[in-house]
Amino acid sequence: MIKPYYDQDGITKNKGKPGPKKGYKQSPEHIEKRKRMGQMHHHWTGDGASIKTGRTRALRSFPAKPCELCGDTNRIDRHHIDGNTLNNLEANIVFLCRRCHMASDGRLEKFIELAKRNQPLAVASRWSDKAVL
Repeated sequence: MIKPYYDQDGITKNKGKPGPKKGYKQSPEHIEKRKRMGQMHHHWTGDGASIKTGRTRALRSFPAKPCELCGDTNRIDRHHIDGNTLNNLEANIVFLCRRCHMASDGRLEKFIELAKRNQPLAVASRWSDKAVL
């Protein structure tokens, strides 16, 4: 239901939906202007972008493929070979599953050590008297 509103003269008017009127179609030129991406976009920061932005660009540019080391199809990452996330050339991107990605970066061993150190604490907290069921 559209709620009425009153103009300056006190005349009741119906407030329509915002935006173009029904039947209005944008020209193809206007649509192309709105579809600007990458370097053509007005917010493009280029090499001044953050690390997270580089990773997001890689996610959008390259659809997921199976892991190139083990063939897994779950949780695929785009690994930048040279370590520069802003370098999203096809030759610099390798598709790896999360485990192979951590192993190639040297993070897997640290993660396993951390899990082994924290396992007794996790088990103890699970079976402690303070646990609320």
